[in-house]
Amino acid sequence: MKTFSQITLTALAIITLSGCVAKSPTTADIMRMHAADEKKIGADQKSIAKEWDSGSKLQHSGEEMIQDGKELIKSGDHDMTVGKEKVQQGRQDVIEGKEGMNESERVFQEKYPDRNLDLNK
Repeated sequence: MKTFSQITLTALAIITLSGCVAKSPTTADIMRMHAADEKKIGADQKSIAKEWDSGSKLQHSGEEMIQDGKELIKSGDHDMTVGKEKVQQGRQDVIEGKEGMNESERVFQEKYPDRNLDLNK
């Protein structure tokens, strides 16, 4: 009989324990599960929004850099054009200046052949 009682008690314990494990969740348990899900979803959404903000800031700064670069190129093109014109004008001025100097020396030598223009002589 003792053995029967032990077997019965063991069987009841197993049934009781297995009943606890297979017990369906209560409404409160379901509410907690939803809350945990919502917390994960909220954290995920905040992370995604933060990434969007970073992308938006990067896009805005990139657009500003493009605009600044275009303005620098435009300014640089203008500076390049002005620089080339100045070099060209400078070369022309050098040629005309040398011609003028040579002409002045020639005229001086014709009018004053006995005068020396070289200070070392």
